Amino acid sequence: MHRPSLFSAVLATGLTAAGVFALWARGAPERQLAEAEVRWGVAIQPGDLVFQDLDCGLRCELIREVTHSRYAHVGVVLDERGERVVWEALGPVGPTPLAKWLHRGRGHDVAVYRPTGRLARGLDAIAREVRTMRGLPYDSDYQWDDERIYCSELYAKAVRRATGEEHFPPHALGPGAFGRHAGTIQRLSKGKLTEQTLMVSPLDLARSGDLARLVDELAE
Repeated sequence: MHRPSLFSAVLATGLTAAGVFALWARGAPERQLAEAEVRWGVAIQPGDLVFQDLDCGLRCELIREVTHSRYAHVGVVLDERGERVVWEALGPVGPTPLAKWLHRGRGHDVAVYRPTGRLARGLDAIAREVRTMRGLPYDSDYQWDDERIYCSELYAKAVRRATGEEHFPPHALGPGAFGRHAGTIQRLSKGKLTEQTLMVSPLDLARSGDLARLVDELAE
């Protein structure tokens, strides 16, 4: 998808020198991240959104089926004392080292999107809002409230609070969206999640005009 770049050449050169020993010493996830960035010609940077296809059982399978995509989970990359980490709502909201985060996805595939326009200019404010939600429990019923939170809701609400604008408006999926899975979804959520529930999916974020696609290994 990407042509070789100066970044690729420089990083590749670095990996042939002493840096390669350090990468091997740090472990497979770090090596795979460095190799992936060389392959893409793209360095993931703070503010980027990263999407992955998780193997989390029935819930992830339902997300794939209902959204017709492999965008099952999303997090936002922030800088923590010089380390790139992914803030996410998978369990309680908090950070996961980027290399470890990428390593756990199915096939280690990822999509990387970068904020543009006003979002690009407001990265610090968005990061502050993300961090204010640290520790909130995961919302497996996907409700648009502030008591619990899910992955794409975390970013959408952080952006809204940081900018004062609804860049990613929640919406109902509409009649028939659950298809043959309607009964299963009703059972799992105890009736809380319906086709009229307002929500924002990872795919909604990716399709937004506020983000530029850099890498997409999840496209089918």
